[in-house]
Amino acid sequence: MRIKYLLAVTVFTLLVTACGSKSEKEQVSDQKNLVDSYLAVKDALVATNASKAKAAATKFLEVNTNDQLTPDLQMIASNDDVAAQRKAFEGLSMKMYDMLRRRGSDTVLYKQYCPMAFNNKGAFWLAAEMEVNNPYFGDVMLHCGSVQEKIGG
Repeated sequence: MRIKYLLAVTVFTLLVTACGSKSEKEQVSDQKNLVDSYLAVKDALVATNASKAKAAATKFLEVNTNDQLTPDLQMIASNDDVAAQRKAFEGLSMKMYDMLRRRGSDTVLYKQYCPMAFNNKGAFWLAAEMEVNNPYFGDVMLHCGSVQEKIGG
């Protein structure tokens, strides 16, 4: 009787685990979609293009699998003011960084920091390249900032 019980519990546990979790390949694909979508928003803000940032955030919402990112994405996607989009992007960047530090990243990213963003409060963002292209100032101070950390890879 005890063996049947243990066997039943084991089978149940395996079924629940198998049905409830994504494969490693799916998780990597989800993460790549999130990173690529984040970088599209960043690039639009580097170009100081509110309509492209809005479109990129809308697309990001379609692939988003992390509810914590949703409020910042909705703010960017629903706003035509690049200053408001940049403020929401600051929150998005913090959440993406925390998520990638926790989960790890197969994609090499660079945490970059501008000490002058938001009236010298400072803010960081993630980039796929080491060259600094500042999403908080765009072409006004495109290269203001420095690389603070390499993530993933």
